Amino acid sequence: MIKHLPVLLIQIGSKLLLHNASGVLRDAYHPLFDKYGVDLVLQAHNHNYQRTYPLRYNPDRPSTPEIDNTSTTDYSNRYRGPIFITAGTAGQDLYNFTGKAPNIITQFSRNGFLNINVTKNGTSLETSFIDNSNGQARDHFIVVKNRIS
Repeated sequence: MIKHLPVLLIQIGSKLLLHNASGVLRDAYHPLFDKYGVDLVLQAHNHNYQRTYPLRYNPDRPSTPEIDNTSTTDYSNRYRGPIFITAGTAGQDLYNFTGKAPNIITQFSRNGFLNINVTKNGTSLETSFIDNSNGQARDHFIVVKNRIS
């Protein structure tokens, strides 16, 4: 799923409040992501990089999704909620952070891009954030799923 406006606000800071996530979008889409096995949600609008753990929708407290798996790099059929990435790092002034939410694996304010490779007949998704300043991967993870027949 790719969406410019954030479905899920994954860190609150003074400048991020300008681009707050919509509770309407969250409550409409997040349960569907869980139901249909969405692995990755790409969102932008906030000018920084953030990646969450796989998060399940929490109907009792929708603004507090449940962490489904605490692995930080390898995911293999062991989780049910999507990983949310905010990648608003293409050249505008970057937003600084005032803290780190517990459902965040990594966050930083660097210009760069996501490189996403889907291989092995669509059963492997390998994602890296590449830092523009040195061409190095600052974040990397792999999702491997069993083939659906």
